[in-house]
Order: sequence, then C-alpha cells, then structure tokens
Amino acid sequence: MYHPPSPPPRLDRGVDYANSLPDECLALIFTFLTTTNDRNISSLVSRRWLQIEAQTRTHLSLNAKSDLHPFIPSIFTRFNSLTHLVLRNNDSISINDDDMILITSMSPNLTRLKISECEQLTDSGMAVFTKNCKELKEFSCAYCRFSDLGMFELLDNCCKLEVLHVKRSFDKPGVGARRAKFRAGGAVNTLKVIKLTNVFNERLFTPLISCCKNLKSLKMIWCGGKMGRALEKIRDDNCLAEVYLDNVNVSDVGVSSLAKCRDLIELNIKSSRCTDVGLISIAENCRALKKLYVGHYLFRNEIGDEGLIALGKHCVNLEELVLIGVNATYVSLEVIAANCQNLVRLELCHIDTITDVELMCIVEKCVALKILRIEECGVSNNGIEALGLGCPNLVNLNVIKCRKVTREVGDLLREKRGSLVVKVDAYETKVVNRITLELVSTRSRPSENGG
Repeated sequence: MYHPPSPPPRLDRGVDYANSLPDECLALIFTFLTTTNDRNISSLVSRRWLQIEAQTRTHLSLNAKSDLHPFIPSIFTRFNSLTHLVLRNNDSISINDDDMILITSMSPNLTRLKISECEQLTDSGMAVFTKNCKELKEFSCAYCRFSDLGMFELLDNCCKLEVLHVKRSFDKPGVGARRAKFRAGGAVNTLKVIKLTNVFNERLFTPLISCCKNLKSLKMIWCGGKMGRALEKIRDDNCLAEVYLDNVNVSDVGVSSLAKCRDLIELNIKSSRCTDVGLISIAENCRALKKLYVGHYLFRNEIGDEGLIALGKHCVNLEELVLIGVNATYVSLEVIAANCQNLVRLELCHIDTITDVELMCIVEKCVALKILRIEECGVSNNGIEALGLGCPNLVNLNVIKCRKVTREVGDLLREKRGSLVVKVDAYETKVVNRITLELVSTRSRPSENGG
C-alpha cells in the first residue's frame, strides 16, 4: 500500500536553531561572508555571533588618525586573529610610534601590513614595532617620513618578508640617514617582490636590489633621479622573472643589464631612451621571454626593425607583444609573425609605418592570435576587413583613431564573424565654419526691440 511521505516538521519561529550549531560550524559560515559590511551586520545578531565573527576575522582596515589611540586596546582585543592590517590616515594627525608598537604587540600573527600617510611614525618607532612582526611577509608604506634607518630596521627584524612596496617615501632623509651605510638585513634572502612608486632614493634601493638573491619581480614606476642605475647592479645569478619600468630614466646600459636575467618572462619598458641596442641584448639572452611591452605614448624612441627582428629570431616563445611609438615595418613584423607561433596578443599603437601591408602579414601568419589592438596607425578599411578571413582564433579586435578606418568596417566584420568582439573608435575630424556659427547665433538671438 502506498504511503505518502510525511510532511517536513514545522519550525518554531520563536526558537533560534543557530544556537545548536557548534562554534566551529558558525565560524565556518562566517568565512563565506566576503564583504566587511556583511560581517559587521552579522556580528550584531547576538553576543555569541559578535565574539565568533571577531575571532574569525583576519582582515581589518582602520583610519589611522590620532583619535584612534583610546580605542586601540578594545579593537585589537576583540580582533585577535588578524593577519592583514591596513592603516590609512586621511589629512589629519596620524597615530604615533607608541600606538603602532601597541597595535603590533597585540597582533602577533600579522603577515601583511599596509600603512599610508602615517607621518608621525619615526625611525625609532620602526626599530621597535617591526620586532613585533616576526611573521610579516608583505609590507607597504606610502607618504611616510621615516628614513633609510627605519627601512634598515624593517629588513633586519622581518626575516620572512617577501613583498615590499614603497610609495612617495624617504624624500627628505635626515643627516644621519644620508651618512648611514646600507645594511643587508635578513629580509634580503626572502624578498621576492619589490615595487617602487615615485621613489628617488637610489642610495637605499640600488644596493637593496643588488643584494636580493631571490628577487623575482621588480617594478619601478615614475622613479626619477638615478633610479634607473639600479638595473646595472643586478646580480649575475639573479632569478628575476618580471621587470616593469614605467617612466624611469633608464638607458641602453641599464636595459642591456637585464640580459643577465635568464629566467625573464615578462618585461615592460615605458621609456623613450631605449634603442635597438638594448632590445637586441634582451632578445639574444632572455629567450624565455613571453610578454614584452616596449615604447612610450608621448615620445618616440629609436627602436626599429633591427631590434624587432632580433626579438622575432630569438624569443620564439613570445605570447604577448605591445609596441608603442616604435619604428616597426613589414620587414620585422614578418619575422615575428613567422617565428612566434604562440603569439596570442598583439598591440600596435602610434606607429605610422603600420599600414595595410603590415596588417596583411598579421592576417596571414598570426594563426594563434586572439587579441589585436591597433591604435593611431596607417591602416585602412581594406586591411581591417581582411581580418574577416584571417586570424582564425581572433576573439577581440580593437581599432582606435586610425584616420583611414570608419565605423562601417566594424559592422562588416561582425556580419562575417559573429563571435568576434569588434570595437572601432573611428578618427573623426570636424571642420567648423566659424562664420556659419556666428550667423546662426545672430539669428537665434532676440532683437533689442523684443522681436
């Protein structure tokens, strides 16, 4: 005889079934809350939820102004499992050395610390609070005023440090910092990533870069002065895999020094001083290179066919190539297209010598290409339309401000290849007839008589 299934038991709305969950289960549920706001709201449900949420929170971001001082003990007693801490100050007096020492003493498990505009922190404070950060792996500071001496303390005390990011710091060191000799702390053996933004302190970072045995990523952005010379001090036995240079005063001597980076996979050089000499040296020695970005939007450089031909001959594993303002022609593009069979991304920007002839070479030989960007080049509708038959794996085409290209060619391509994402930002010139505008303006203006 058939017995219908029993209906589910009714839940009593007055009973809090979450109370029957063990703390471990409730803590696991909190880990699925990805936003700080969700966690804050959940912590207001009950005292138990408040406690468990605090114990499971590993990330915390605070406004690091001096008003934070009286709340430090209660905040860091509640959140005692922090691994990531961000302290930002917003145009006011920041926390001081004593505050920072107290915070780090109550957060012994910190692996990531980011401080911004904490101008009250000094070298003396760095000497003390960095000793509390034995587990620190990533340190980031921006707009701080401690000097080289404070950085030496960080390198000495944080022997597990892997990532260092410095932005707009150490601009005006004291007399003692100028006279201080570089100290290679224990962190030079563990540092893997160094990122410098708007930094002009070559006396500190040039020897630091040369001492790091396991450095894999070096990024310098808008670093003036003689910071480019840091490349000349790179170790012969380095293991750099990524170098990013954006508006750094680096010459062919510095670029050629990167030829020592046998493991280099990604290279980004936004500089106008690099020539074929530097690029040839890179191409002949860094044969594992997969990503290359070279050129400058504002200034043309002296890289041409000679350097690009060397690139095509030696760097056959190249997957991404971005050329801006270089003197590329069919001669060099043919070598690159023929030899670099794994090329999936190609960007050609601000190059007048790139015409339909060069584009046809890409259409015929770049079989693996998936992303193509052409900006302010000499191509026309005919060259763009030819992409309807070539580059079978192409999924994204972006054409920007090419004088001979109109939006209509984008519609034609979409009809031929429906799966291809096409964006055509046509170059539009508007001839304004000043006399006509003045005439229209006069006619539309009401007369003095009110007519």
